[in-house]
Amino acid sequence: MTGHISPIIGIDLGTSNSAVSWFGEGRASLVLGQQDRRLTPSVVGLDDEGHLLVGEAAKARLVSHPHLTVASFKRYMGTDKVFTLGPQSFRAEELSALVLRKLKADAEVALGCSITRAAITVPAYFNDTQRKAVQAAGQMAGLEVERLLNEPTAAALAYGLADSREQKFLVFDLGGGTFDVSIVDMFEGVIEVRASSGDAWLGGDDFTEVLRQWMLSRYPLLTLDDPTFAAELTRQAESLKQQLSSQDKANARLAYGGEEYSWELTEEAFQACCSTLLSRLKKPVVQALQDAQFDVAQLDHVILVGGATRMPLVRQLVTRMFGRFPRNELNPDEVVALGAGVQAGLIAEDKALDDVVLTDVMPYSLGIAVSRRNGERVEEGFFSPLIERNAFVPVSVMQTFSTMNDNQRQIDIEVYQGESRKVSDNLRLDSMSIPIPPRKAGEVSVDVRFTYTLDGILEVECKVDGEQTASTMVIEKSPGMLSAEDIANRLKQLDALKQHPRDVPENRQLVAEAAKRYEQTLGDRRQIIDHYATQFEQALERQDLRIIAAARDELRRVLDQLNDGL
Repeated sequence: MTGHISPIIGIDLGTSNSAVSWFGEGRASLVLGQQDRRLTPSVVGLDDEGHLLVGEAAKARLVSHPHLTVASFKRYMGTDKVFTLGPQSFRAEELSALVLRKLKADAEVALGCSITRAAITVPAYFNDTQRKAVQAAGQMAGLEVERLLNEPTAAALAYGLADSREQKFLVFDLGGGTFDVSIVDMFEGVIEVRASSGDAWLGGDDFTEVLRQWMLSRYPLLTLDDPTFAAELTRQAESLKQQLSSQDKANARLAYGGEEYSWELTEEAFQACCSTLLSRLKKPVVQALQDAQFDVAQLDHVILVGGATRMPLVRQLVTRMFGRFPRNELNPDEVVALGAGVQAGLIAEDKALDDVVLTDVMPYSLGIAVSRRNGERVEEGFFSPLIERNAFVPVSVMQTFSTMNDNQRQIDIEVYQGESRKVSDNLRLDSMSIPIPPRKAGEVSVDVRFTYTLDGILEVECKVDGEQTASTMVIEKSPGMLSAEDIANRLKQLDALKQHPRDVPENRQLVAEAAKRYEQTLGDRRQIIDHYATQFEQALERQDLRIIAAARDELRRVLDQLNDGL
C-alpha cells in the first residue's frame, strides 16, 4: 500500500495484549507483527545489555528477569506511579508509548508507508485523566490521535458491520485489567451506544491474583518476597486459569528452594475463590441496563469481548444473567482492534462506510461545585451535574446559577467529574473565577455552558447576566496528566533508549522487503536473496553497527539490482 496520504490505523491498547488494524477493500484487517502474530503482549523490558524489548521478547523474560520487565501498566494510566526497569524509571504513559511505537512500526512494515494518525480504544469507564494519558502516550509514540474510541463501542462496530439489520445488544467486555458494559442500539446503519458502565479495576489479572493467593494459602510458609518466585507463581496461576478454560481440573508444579510444590484445582474451587469478583461483574450490567432503560428481554444479543471471557465461569455467569448463550463468533481478543480499524475507516471517510453512522455517549457526569442554603446556613461542596453520564456526544448544555451571599465580588466555577453528591468524592478537573458586581444574594446570575466534543475536550463558558462578553476555559489537561513540556522531555528520553538493531524500523522494513522478494522469485535469484538476507540477519544479531551498515547496503544493492532486472 503506497500513497501520499498517511493511512489511519486503529489500535487496541490492551492491559495484557495490544493489536493494530487498518481499513481497506471494504473491511478491517489486523496487521501481523513479528512471527506473523496478531497480538502483541503489552510488556516492556530491557535485555542484559540495556536494549529495549517490547512485546513477545519482553514477555519471555517476565519470570526470569522481573526487575527488568513490566506488564499490566495500563491500569495506572494518568497516575503518578513510577515503574522501575533496571536503572531507568517510567510512567505508564511512557511504557504505553513504547507499545504504541512498536504497533506503529509493525503497521508501517505491513502497509509499506509512514503512519502518523491513529484511532485508539480505551475502556468506556476510563475517566478524563486516563483518556488524556492515552492521548499523551500516542503523542510520545509519534501518532496524532484522531479519536479515542470506547472499547465496547469498537466491538459493536466490528459486529455491526457483520450484521446490519435492526437489533439491540449488550457488549460484555472483560479484558486483562478492565471491565466494560455497553448497551448498543442499531438501526438503518446507525450504531447508537445507549449506555456504558464498568469497573476500571476489574479484569483477568484479578482472577489470576485470586488464584495466586489460593496457591499461597496451600503452603503457608511460602511468601512473595523473592521477585523471581513471585513472577513464577503468577505464571503458574495463569496456567491454572487457562487449563480450566478447556478442562475440569488443572494442575501446577513449582520447584523452589530445593522443594517441589504442587496444586490441583477444580472448576468448583475456582468458582468459590472468585465469588467476590463474579459479584462485582453484575453491578455494571445492572447499571447500564437501568441507564439505557432497557429490559433484558429487549436485548437481541449479548456479545463477549476480551480474553478473560474465555473463562467458563464467566460465560456461565453471563448465560445465567441473561437466560441465553452469548455470541462469541469473533475472536474476543481481536474484536476491539477490528472495531478500531472500522473507526479508522470512518475517519478516513472510506466509501465502504458511507451508510454507517456511529454515536457515542459520555461515560461519566461533568458538573460544578455549588452551595445550598439550609435555613440560615450555607452548605458548600455539592455536585451539580450539567452533562450527565450516557448523554450523547458531542453535547452542549447550559444552566443558570445565582449568588448565595450578599455583596459577592466573584463567582468561583470549579469543574468536577463523577457521580457522587459531594464534590469531595469526585475528580476535580479545573477552576476559574469570574468578577461580578456586588449585590444582594440571588440578584446576580451566571449562565454556565458545558460543551463536550468527540475528541474529549470540555469547553466551559460563563456569562454573567447583563454583560456582553463571556469567560471561557478549555479543559484539556487533568490532574495527574503530563504537560506539553513534560511530554516533549519524556519523548527525548524515549528516543534515547537503546533499541535492538532488529527492531529499528529501517532494518525491519528491509528484512520484510527481502522476504517478499524471495516469495516472488525462483531459482538462482531466490538463492541470492536468501544468502544476503541471512548475512543481514546475522549482522543484526551481532549488534555491531558497522557490520550491520555494510550488510544492509549489500542487501539493498542486491534487491535494487533484481528490481532493475525485472
